[in-house]
Amino acid sequence: MAKETDVEKIKTILGANLVTLAEYQTGDDMMLLAVCNSIDFDTLHKLKGTKEIPLLLTKEELFDGSDVFPIEFLNIKQHHTMLDGEDLLKDLVISKAHLRHQLEFEFRSKLLHLRGEYLRFKGKDLERLALASVPVLAPIVGSLLYLKDLPASSTGDMWRAVSNAYDVDTDVLREIYDIRRGNAKFKKEKEQYIRDIIKVLSDIGEIVDEFEVIE
Repeated sequence: MAKETDVEKIKTILGANLVTLAEYQTGDDMMLLAVCNSIDFDTLHKLKGTKEIPLLLTKEELFDGSDVFPIEFLNIKQHHTMLDGEDLLKDLVISKAHLRHQLEFEFRSKLLHLRGEYLRFKGKDLERLALASVPVLAPIVGSLLYLKDLPASSTGDMWRAVSNAYDVDTDVLREIYDIRRGNAKFKKEKEQYIRDIIKVLSDIGEIVDEFEVIE
């Protein structure tokens, strides 16, 4: 969570140029979003010394970019807390067609990446590889609920909600999520976790590929 002093500093620097200041969760991290009327080099230079570095967007970039970054913008829309200004995010429209397209790309690319990383790593590196998979996948997996008009869930509940909605086994992702939070320990060989994650990515990739969007 951003410190109040950091938030106040950003508000002071941006002044009347600031339209929206919000905090949002992505994976394990809490991030800041600052939407401005305009962003020039002087704006960046003034913010360069701030400890908390916000995601900077103009109003036009926010609304015009939802077709390019539907997963990222949907995650911000669903998991943000307003800190100052106007809540532009509540009016943000996410196209399911664009979302489905990016979801297929993300699941396919994450699958290819994980295969390659598995070939490179062994021992403790496999444990780190398994643990690193969940924060990256959380906002992507969560977006699957939106395709079926289902409400957003907390990260802890999301795995089961997606599993029920798409009839796909996401237990390995939920288990690793619990391990990361200190609520569970590894119970299987690390290679089995990687095997299970690869299967989830492959299964969901095929499901998304065949999904027929209804806007």
